[in-house]
Amino acid sequence: MDLLVVVPHPDDESFGAGGALLLAKEAGLKTGVLTLTRGEAGRTLGLCPPEELPRVRVEELKRAAAVLQVDYLEVLDYPNALPEGAQGERGPATGRGLADHPEAVEAIRTRLLHLRPRFVLTFPPDGINGHPDHVAASRYAREAAQGLAQVVYLVRPDGPWPVTHRLRLPERVLARKLQAIAQHKTQALSVLKFLEMFPERLWTETFHLLGASGLREGPWW
Repeated sequence: MDLLVVVPHPDDESFGAGGALLLAKEAGLKTGVLTLTRGEAGRTLGLCPPEELPRVRVEELKRAAAVLQVDYLEVLDYPNALPEGAQGERGPATGRGLADHPEAVEAIRTRLLHLRPRFVLTFPPDGINGHPDHVAASRYAREAAQGLAQVVYLVRPDGPWPVTHRLRLPERVLARKLQAIAQHKTQALSVLKFLEMFPERLWTETFHLLGASGLREGPWW
């Protein structure tokens, strides 16, 4: 394994790193996605009963991963936190979600010992948007990767972690990234919100490689 994306929810992989996964695959790298929850606190949009949402979101993720051509996909079943101010019909959510389960560190580390990725790609410490599952996933992935893999953050261009690598996606890659995002049908409102607020992040992905400085146009691998 060369590049393993560790994120909390199905759809995080496509929004944040769809282009990176596709470009890495084109470069001959082995790629993977490890999702820590089944996204059961997401919206249903009436596409399934709330109790069916975890299964449906995993199926959506499998289709997205096929579009992104990842070599490895695994979904863990830690609980998904309900985001602050959540509205609309959603699946079942309990407790504080991923933040209540620090044992996920050992689960991630077990996978890293088996897969031996060179790079672990995850959210920065603020989770980009402050979602408690994003923040927890970042902390767990960093702790698990100590001494095993180099950590790379998915970052906002204007965020507190400076961009060290910027990927401007060619048209063929953007088309496949959009196709992957489209597999997450139950999360269509999140897709529309993303398009409204950050359209440029569809074709430009920005990253912070821990220990690097300056800005490079292109991949870190």
